[in-house]
Amino acid sequence: MTIGTFVTSTMGMHSQSHALEQISANIANVNTVGYKKVDTRFETFIKEYNLIGTDTHYLTSNVVDRRMVDVNGQLKTTDSIYDLAISGLGFFVVEGQHNTLYSRAGDFQATAVTPNGYPARAVTYYRPSEAGVVTQSVPATYFTNASGYYVMGWNYNNDAEAFSSSLEPVIISPMEYYPGHQTTHMSFKGNINAAAADTQLLKFAVYDNSYARHNLSMKWEPQNDADTWLVTIDIDGAAVSSEPIKVTFNEHGKLTSPVPSTMLNVTWDNGTTSAIKLDMQHFTQYANTLTGEVLSQDGKGFGTLTSTAWDENGVLNATYSNGTSIPVCKVAVAHIQVPNMMEAVSGNMFAYNQNAGNLEIVDLQNTRTETTVQGGKTEESNVSLEEEFTNMIITQRAYSSNVQTFTTVNEMTQEAINILS
Repeated sequence: MTIGTFVTSTMGMHSQSHALEQISANIANVNTVGYKKVDTRFETFIKEYNLIGTDTHYLTSNVVDRRMVDVNGQLKTTDSIYDLAISGLGFFVVEGQHNTLYSRAGDFQATAVTPNGYPARAVTYYRPSEAGVVTQSVPATYFTNASGYYVMGWNYNNDAEAFSSSLEPVIISPMEYYPGHQTTHMSFKGNINAAAADTQLLKFAVYDNSYARHNLSMKWEPQNDADTWLVTIDIDGAAVSSEPIKVTFNEHGKLTSPVPSTMLNVTWDNGTTSAIKLDMQHFTQYANTLTGEVLSQDGKGFGTLTSTAWDENGVLNATYSNGTSIPVCKVAVAHIQVPNMMEAVSGNMFAYNQNAGNLEIVDLQNTRTETTVQGGKTEESNVSLEEEFTNMIITQRAYSSNVQTFTTVNEMTQEAINILS
């Protein structure tokens, strides 16, 4: 009986000491982004030993640590473009040191170091200069966490106008300039004054092969038929080979020809050529003021980068001074069926194993889910200081009780030895 009491109290001290260590670790990481606290539980079992041929049993205990991965922390606003937080289920996918891990910690940072196992990448863009247009490349900037692991996702290919098909380290450096686009088709909207007896003039912006802006002049000359006009098109800095366009309207002021469009052949002063499809069918002819605007066109001039921002699908979008917005990259989110069963590599990074159930890599842009990504925010630890200090007091008292039990039994044993001797 005495030996069993010694063993029980000793195991109790070991268990409570371990619990105090976990509580201390929780308190130390209260400000660690994405940290998941450890909740120490105890299990009681009966040990059996044989002393001088007699089977004897005693009670002892063991510790069971539960990492509370499925308990989310509060989201904190940082307004940093490098900070991300997940609202709802899911984990960021990070890769490094030949491992793929999962984390809720979104206090990321930028690096130009190429990840191991991947080819060096560069961001190439066209930049306007006095000599025309020059090509410039800069090293790609990657997204990493505080441990140097690279954030995984999909990068946007501007040439293919699509995201990459396979998971890779995301590149968060957008082009400093939007390269622009030459005009190949234009759609107009406006009204030609039916009561006008002289030529009416409209001007619109158009872009050449170098993405430079020019003025397209559209001269409407009335004909003997009140519903017929001859439209002559000129472009400054270019020669237009197309003949004047005959445009007719019906008695209700609706355009009847040309439908649906007409082609404009252009030779620019630098010797290059363009073919521009003109859609004029949205013009009307009423006895009202002359109006005209470009309803749509694919031409754009150069734009300088003005801002970057994350959307709720984890897509980083770059906005340019010409009004263009294009995606840069998209972070992946992992949905794990039983996150508490993952193995903790650190307080905020976890390794997947089969005990954690199904693992699914989710593209939030193409998947219906309640999970969203919040830019300019981080998830704080899920440690509650009040709860940890309460647990510390309870654990210290339990530890002291085991010490007192051990001391008392030890004194009784010494007294018994003294009596017998």
